[in-house]
Amino acid sequence: MPSRRAFLTGAGATALVTLTGCSSRETSDDPSTTSESTTPDTLPPDAASFEADLVRDATADHPPRFAATLTNEGSDPFTATFGFAPPLSVTTLDATEGDASLFCYPVSDDARQHVQRVAIGNDTASDLPPERRADGCWRVTGSYSTDTIAYARTLDAGESLRVAYDAYTYGDGSCFPNGDYRATTGVSVYPGTSADGATTSWSYGVTLALRDGSVSSVAGSDVRAVALTDE
Repeated sequence: MPSRRAFLTGAGATALVTLTGCSSRETSDDPSTTSESTTPDTLPPDAASFEADLVRDATADHPPRFAATLTNEGSDPFTATFGFAPPLSVTTLDATEGDASLFCYPVSDDARQHVQRVAIGNDTASDLPPERRADGCWRVTGSYSTDTIAYARTLDAGESLRVAYDAYTYGDGSCFPNGDYRATTGVSVYPGTSADGATTSWSYGVTLALRDGSVSSVAGSDVRAVALTDE
């Protein structure tokens, strides 16, 4: 039986999909007519903010749902490359203590298409999304894979990008065990309206706290610059 961290793996070839607003770029072979760009070479992490919030807690009718939002706090556009569910592409939130995990299933159909069940031996995977609780618990079991895909998205000044996830107990352990559960994602960021030029790496993440079977808090981390030498 594979470990819980081996349940979710990348699958398929990497694809880059560019999702931008209406923009155009004029070029000229005449140096005298070429305007100089004032866009900075790299972007500091305070050019963006990241937040997470609880949309709804678990009830008999639905699992808990949280959302994550990335906002351009600067005065110029930037372009970032994300995974399958911009701006936060995660499949599990892992306990900061112990080995429990929460399975995260995106609400958007555009993101859901990139999450698939995987048959490993006699392993039986849950239908996604589960239509009802199993033994009184919103639970997902089995193995899954995610497509390896990169979306490039341009955020204008003040624009936000938001994704929502439903959270489930992952595996056949106790239901929503108490603890803090965390996931972090990394993105590559480029000044301007295209994914080229100087690159800055950012990371940010979500922490979800469970107490007595309910979500007591959801918080987003600060956006952090990541050096190439960072682990």
